[in-house]
Amino acid sequence: MLNNSSTFGDVRYGRRARHGIIFLNTKLIALALSIALAGCTGLPGTGPGAKSILEGGTVVDRKESFDYQVLKVDISVVDTLNRSQPLGFVGSIDELPGGAASGNIGVGDTVAVTIYESATGGLFSTTDALGNGSKSITLPPQQVDSSGRISVPYAGRIKAAGRSTTDVQRSIEGGLKNLAIEPQAIVTVTQNSSRFVTVSGEVGQGGRFPLNPRGDRVLDAVGLAGGPKNAAHQIYVRLSRGKKSAVIRMSELVSKPQENILLAPGDQLFLYREPKRITFLGATAKNSSVEMETEDVTLSDALGQASGLLDDRSDPKGLFVFRFEDAKVMRQLGLDAPESGVAPVVYNIDFSNAQGVFLTQAFRVRDKDIVYVSNAPATDLEKFLRLVSGVTGVAAGARAVIRP
Repeated sequence: MLNNSSTFGDVRYGRRARHGIIFLNTKLIALALSIALAGCTGLPGTGPGAKSILEGGTVVDRKESFDYQVLKVDISVVDTLNRSQPLGFVGSIDELPGGAASGNIGVGDTVAVTIYESATGGLFSTTDALGNGSKSITLPPQQVDSSGRISVPYAGRIKAAGRSTTDVQRSIEGGLKNLAIEPQAIVTVTQNSSRFVTVSGEVGQGGRFPLNPRGDRVLDAVGLAGGPKNAAHQIYVRLSRGKKSAVIRMSELVSKPQENILLAPGDQLFLYREPKRITFLGATAKNSSVEMETEDVTLSDALGQASGLLDDRSDPKGLFVFRFEDAKVMRQLGLDAPESGVAPVVYNIDFSNAQGVFLTQAFRVRDKDIVYVSNAPATDLEKFLRLVSGVTGVAAGARAVIRP
C-alpha cells in the first residue's frame, strides 16, 4: 500500500490521492478526445472513402482537369461501354486493297512463263525437217529479283512484284505485240517464297505458313498452326503488319466475324495466355486478385466471386470500378480524353437501390479492373469509439494500480 510520502509523477497521494487519480483520468480522456476530434483523418483505414474519391477526380459536368475522372454509371453509360470495343483488328490494321486477299507476285517467288503464237514461223515457233513444229515455248522458271522484275526474251525486263499473274501476262503480250504472231502468255507461280505468314506462341505447332491464293484469314492461320493451347477467353492474339500492331482476345475473334480479317504476306500472329484478373479492395469479404473463369463477366458476377460486400462495413453508395479506359471509349462517354492511348476513369455505382443492382448485372468488368468498396461513415465512427474506449481503459487501469 502506498504511504503518505509516496509520489506518482507530479501527483502526491495520501488524503488527496483519490482527487489526484480523478484528475489523471480526466486528463487522459480529454487528451484522447482532443486527438480524435482534431484528427479523425488519422484513424486507421483500409482505403479512401467515397467522398474522397468523388471529390478528388474531375466531375463530368465540370471543366477542371485532374488526374482521373469520375463517372456515375447509369443505363446509358452501360449501353455505351457494352457497345464499345477497345481491342480489335478492325480500325487498327489497314485492310487489304479492295477488301480481298492479295494474290500478287512477290519478290523471291519463282514463276514460269509460256508464250503461244497463232501460227508457225513466228518468233517462238520451232519446226523440224518434216515440217512439224510447235507454236509455243516455255521459259525456264525464274525467281523474281530484288527489283521485282523477270526477264522475257524480246519483251525485256517485266515488272512482276506486286502485280497479279494476269497483269504480268498482259505486259508480256504488249512487249511482244509487234514481234510475235498474235502472242498469248501464261504466267504461273511455281514456288511461293513471299506469301507467308508466321504464327507463334500458345499454339499447337507454330511456324511459317504459305497463304492460299484465294486468301486466308486469321483463324485459318491459327488453325494451320494447330489452334490455341488454352481456353479462348484466356488467349490474346496479336497481329503485326508492317509498323502497326493490334490485339484481340481469341473469344472476341471467334464471336465477331468482322474481326477475322484477311491476312497479308509477311503478317505475324502471336498468341499468348493472359487470364482475366479482377482485384477487389476495400469493404469486401475477400480482398484479393481473382481470376475470372469466363469471358463475359459482369460486376455482379465479380462481386459474387469476392463473396460480396461486408454488411457491417461497406457503403453501398461507394461501389467503384477503377480502370484505364481507352481514349475512343472515353470520347463516346463524353469525357475529356487524350488523342490516343488510355486514361484513368473511376466508375461509380450506387448499390443502395434496385437500379444499382440491375446496373451491376449489366456492367461488364474487364481485365485488370480494380473493384473498390468504400467504408460506410459509421465505420470510421466505430473506429473512433474503439480508440477512445482503449485510452479510457488505460486510465482506469492506472487508477486500479495506484488506489490505496
